[in-house]
Amino acid sequence: MDDDIAFSAVVKQSLENGGYRVLHATRADEARSILAKESAHIEVMLLDWSLPDTSGIDLLREMKREKSCENIQVIMQTVMSRSEDIQQGIDAGAFFYLIKPVEKNLLHSAVRAATIDYRRRQYLMQKLEASQRPFRLLQEGAFRFRTIDEGDQLAAFIAKECPKPEEAILISELFANAVEYGHLGFTYEEKSRLLAQNTFGDEVKRRLALREHQHKYVKVWFQRQPDKIRITIEDMGPGFDYERYLNIDPQRIYDNHGRGIAILNSIYPLRYVGRGNRVIVEIPLGVD
Repeated sequence: MDDDIAFSAVVKQSLENGGYRVLHATRADEARSILAKESAHIEVMLLDWSLPDTSGIDLLREMKREKSCENIQVIMQTVMSRSEDIQQGIDAGAFFYLIKPVEKNLLHSAVRAATIDYRRRQYLMQKLEASQRPFRLLQEGAFRFRTIDEGDQLAAFIAKECPKPEEAILISELFANAVEYGHLGFTYEEKSRLLAQNTFGDEVKRRLALREHQHKYVKVWFQRQPDKIRITIEDMGPGFDYERYLNIDPQRIYDNHGRGIAILNSIYPLRYVGRGNRVIVEIPLGVD
């Protein structure tokens, strides 16, 4: 959604040429009408900071209050690059940014990354909905897994025991990071490049099949305490500089990944131990 007609026409044509279905609005009231009819089919929204009838930030806040729109991934388009402006967008729920004028490759990379995030979120919600409560009688337990999909299933089982399962399911980010960075040795820059090329998933599968990684697994300890559930995750990797990722860095807001740990940490503070290959997250119980 953009009030600059010439610019938005170019963006629309570029995305349609890339195989995307694009719905276009130049005003907030037009966008609200589209969202009311099509929100179930919208994965990503390109939202301009300045609109003729309101600000993009105000419309974003409005969207995030609506159940039907809250999971739509929003990419803010703006000519402003001040860190305080970017932080305002982050606080409102925008985790992707593009500075105008937008270069074509960056546009497609951001839309692809936002689409991946949306679809992964939907996938996790489906896992959560389909899961029973196999841990309802469990006080303590130890688990281990090798693949991201196995980690997702375990995260769904754990989330079912929490007051807000839709938030607790975000521990799947820690499980996925343990596989990707801990065991398979991806670097942040390497993942950025592979995501931009749309080949990251294939490379994860290739590395998992290598003999050097077949003995590696993530260990998870589950402990139910009177007031909280404590989850401890440990991978067999060398660790990483976790402090860089505990908060959303405005300088990384243009990247096509790197938000999962920060989002989870903003809800349930994380405690990394040692060199960073062991992390503890505590989820309170009895929350309204």
